[in-house]
Amino acid sequence: MHPEKVWIVIVLLVVILVFSNLAMFALVRGWSPRKGEKGFLQDFTQPWKAQDEQLKELSQRVKELDAGDKTGPT
Repeated sequence: MHPEKVWIVIVLLVVILVFSNLAMFALVRGWSPRKGEKGFLQDFTQPWKAQDEQLKELSQRVKELDAGDKTGPT
């Protein structure tokens, strides 16, 4: 194999890695919402928000029941 071709492959791999990392950074950090705007990443987390609230409410009820059991007669 020719040494100059090996260096071309190495340089291309480094360039691809650097630019792909920059693209991912721009995707995550660059599309953050401004005040009053809906963010790009919020669209993906919206379906789980309702379930998260339900689970928090269920957890609170379990804590209340557990506290009631400890204070009640045994």
